This record gives sequence, C-alpha cells and structure tokens, in this order.
Amino acid sequence: MARRATQIAQERAKGGLMLVLDAGDSLIGDQDPALKTRGQTSVELMNMMAYDAMVLGPQDLALGPAVLARRIAEAEFAILSANAVIEATGELVATPYVMRELEGHKVAIVGLSARQDTGEIVVRDPLETINSILPEVNKQADIIILLSHAGADVDQQIADAVSGIDVIVSGGVPALRAAWRSEKTGTLIVRADAASPGHAGRRVGAGRLVFDPGGQLVEQNWQGVDLLTQFADDPAMAAWVQKQLSQ
Repeated sequence: MARRATQIAQERAKGGLMLVLDAGDSLIGDQDPALKTRGQTSVELMNMMAYDAMVLGPQDLALGPAVLARRIAEAEFAILSANAVIEATGELVATPYVMRELEGHKVAIVGLSARQDTGEIVVRDPLETINSILPEVNKQADIIILLSHAGADVDQQIADAVSGIDVIVSGGVPALRAAWRSEKTGTLIVRADAASPGHAGRRVGAGRLVFDPGGQLVEQNWQGVDLLTQFADDPAMAAWVQKQLSQ
C-alpha cells in the first residue's frame, strides 16, 4: 500500500482530473491488519489515498451486513453494489451507483458484485441488474463507468449486450489479460490486477481516457503498473502500516 500511495501521488502531480477506483475484494484480503480489523484498516488506507469508489467483491460481502454497514459508514469514498441484497429484508447492501461531475461531464460510477451468495447476502444476476438500472443512470449521466467484480466472461457479455457503458473496470475470476473493446458497443474493458494469495495490491492500472463534448470515448491509453522498486514507499503510509502490524 505504501508504494501504491506513492504511485497515486505521482499521477496526481501530473495534473488533470483523476479518479481512483477499485474493482473489489479490497477490504479483507488474506493478511493482517485487514483480517484482524475486518477491513477497518483497509478503509482507513483507502481514505488516506483519497479513493473515489470501489465495488464489493465476494470476500468483502462475506463480512456480512452488520460489518459492511460499519465499513461503509467509515469510508470517505463510495462503496458500491447494485446487485447485492440482504436476504432477510431485500434491501441493497450498498449504494448502487454514485455521480461525479468532471469538467462539465456528469459521470456515473456503477458497481456490480459477482454472483455468489454468502447466506445473509444474495447477489442478483449482474446482466439483469445492469439492464434494469441503466435507463435510470442514463438519464443522469453522459459518461458511465462500471466497476464489476463479475469476471471477464460476464463483463464481456455485458459489454456486447448493453449499450451505453463507456468503460468497465473488471475484477473477479476469470481475469482479463489485456484491455479489450467490444466491437458491438464500443465499451472498453480494463483490468488492473489478478491478485494471488499474499500478493494483492502489487499492481495497479493507469488509464488516460479522452471524451468528446458529447461524452463519447475517443481516445484511451491503459497500462498495468507493477509497483516495484522504482516506487519508493510513501514514508507516512509505511510508518502507519508498521504501527498497525505492531499492535
């Protein structure tokens, strides 16, 4: 995380508008202190790095409605899922989408979780969900970004079948190996990281997207960035992590 903070800071220093987004399974992971604090420290770190939004993945949803409600309340960024509902009440676990205004564009960021029930939480079909919610979102936005943890197969199915989505930030299994664009709708799909146990967060994606005045994506450059030794640890972040690990 300390190197991720450095890379994000370097991107911000270049100027221009920037969104920091996450495709899910980032609250709990497989290591402390996230495990010990049930995602509280993950939210604190993401707050420190000024994230804009993340979608809930299966590991996140496994925390259960009560813990997720606390994490959502602590977050200074949007935690999203349009298709994860509490089985007992039918209520959404999180906000389905959030709106941002950037240089005159109204940008909608929508979240879709993977189809995997946890007992307390039921996840509705991603394709059916996005079809049902998109008319509402289209009325408010001229750019639509989908954060999806449904996996590359489902994301490509959505991209081919559903018009109006500009970019899908893809997570889940299977992983997308390279940026992909639908020949049917023009929707771009990008993937930052295919994490393995003990190695989450060691790669980020950096995308530079250009939209015309009507909100059409006219230029894009996407690359994966490995957080290797050329990125020094952010000192404040590194000190914070060590403090947490020592407790």
